[in-house]
Amino acid sequence: MTMAWFRNLKKLSLTKPPLRSTNPHPFLPSTFLLSHFSSHPIPDAAAEAAELSRPPGLGPTVSGEKPRVVVLGSGWAGCRLMKGLDTSIYDVVCVSPRNHMVFTPLLASTCVGTLEFRSVAEPIGRIQPSISREPGSYFFLANCTSVNTDEHSVQCETVTDGLNTLKPWRFKLSYDKLIIALGSQPLTFGIHGVKEHAIFLREVYHAQEIRRKLLLNLMLSDVPGISVEEKRRLLHCVVVGGGPTGVEFSGELSDFIIKDVTQRYAHVKDYIQVTLIEANEILSSFDDRLRHYATKQLTKSGVQLVRGIVKDVKPQSIILNDGSEVPYGLLVWSTGVGPSPFVNSLEVPKSPGGRIGIDEWLRVPAVEDVFAIGDCSGFLESTGKQVLPALAQ
Repeated sequence: MTMAWFRNLKKLSLTKPPLRSTNPHPFLPSTFLLSHFSSHPIPDAAAEAAELSRPPGLGPTVSGEKPRVVVLGSGWAGCRLMKGLDTSIYDVVCVSPRNHMVFTPLLASTCVGTLEFRSVAEPIGRIQPSISREPGSYFFLANCTSVNTDEHSVQCETVTDGLNTLKPWRFKLSYDKLIIALGSQPLTFGIHGVKEHAIFLREVYHAQEIRRKLLLNLMLSDVPGISVEEKRRLLHCVVVGGGPTGVEFSGELSDFIIKDVTQRYAHVKDYIQVTLIEANEILSSFDDRLRHYATKQLTKSGVQLVRGIVKDVKPQSIILNDGSEVPYGLLVWSTGVGPSPFVNSLEVPKSPGGRIGIDEWLRVPAVEDVFAIGDCSGFLESTGKQVLPALAQ
């Protein structure tokens, strides 16, 4: 019985159809793939050399093909545009170092377990399904390194995980319309030690690191032999920046202490403390009533408000402008956002604050077929319009 089954299986395996010769990888020549996975003869050397000499990437569209819209970034602006784009008219190519959109207002809740991380992240393929299904639409996990507006192309470099991985792969994309939606980056004001020792709250992995650090410090502070001074340092959570993100995170952290720490970590509940440091008043861009309400609620929940400017950040403490030293176990940095180095490197007119200058139709006036949207852009002074606030979702 077993031998009869084996003979039938062998017959089926001999009659299977040949492998398809389509190229599943847009960056590798077809001849490379066929030489490994097919028994078809390889073309002559001249044809192979011509194929390999082509630069990797997506070349200009030709007659009969849909125009290609290249979107740089997967934030609020870029994802909203991709979601509303008519893919029966355009091919869409998204280039971003992350394959999802983050609902940033809820990030603070994931740090303390109120929400799960997957609840605040939406895959790009779900926002715009065509990038996973249509032959001319793609998503590339990469960073844009330069823009050539004369050639209508962008240079990109793939994202790698750490130093001990494959070297970044560089490729070029041609576009018919380019949408720059690269957002902004946290401001550190050149203060020494911020990037090395502080944690920002802009991405999902930032929230994961805050949660890991917070729980680790709670566990370490309960180990026998830890001095009271070290225990207070480990459980001192310092938030720098009294904007919406800093205030929201401080509030979430105080709720976590009141509702969870007092029950699950009763031995150390008297040592944990949240301090919010702001140079001026918290929520300075909001209405006075909202500002006073937030101050009252934070103070009521046990958050210590300190007015000061951070001058230096050390591994276990920060130095304020008055010379005082504040020890910390967790340091979260939220002092506002500004243009990224890539936006600063673009040779286009800039709006006040260093953002990409745009007109009333979100076009970059200096070049053709280039648009800028979201936090990386701002109205030119010639338009007479005010620059929109950051994170204007």
